Amino acid sequence: MSRSIAIRVAVPTDAAAIVRIDRDSPTAAHWPEAKYRQAIEQAERLVLVAEESGELLGFLVASTATVEWELENIVVSRSAQRHGIGRALLRALIGHAKEAGASEIRQEIRASNLAAQRLGQSVGFVQRGRRKEYYRSPDEDALLFNYLLGEPETPR
Repeated sequence: MSRSIAIRVAVPTDAAAIVRIDRDSPTAAHWPEAKYRQAIEQAERLVLVAEESGELLGFLVASTATVEWELENIVVSRSAQRHGIGRALLRALIGHAKEAGASEIRQEIRASNLAAQRLGQSVGFVQRGRRKEYYRSPDEDALLFNYLLGEPETPR
């Protein structure tokens, strides 16, 4: 990644830019702005953004409610794709998960979304299963990926 990209935790004022990026991507979850704003404000979720010179280029949303985190959405703007931004977001997520003591990060990906599969595999996600006909419009299988972080420490 030759660009000067900063990865940071999202703030509520990022929600409108997140929605713009989301709407421009056919594979995004397409949440309403209120849901993104809520995710940013919830303690049980982590929303990270990739930024360059004040412009948001990508984001991810992860559920952090248990030691088994779930990557719910990751999107890079079309103009910024293929520059390592998605990989940087995933690496930042992995760092946050390790720091928080998570045991793994899970992700479900449409079987046809080869770019997302390759992206996850590039940082160590491994396919562990498949859910038949999980997605609708169009009907499609979900491939189950995870990134193992190790066993969480048990309190003494």
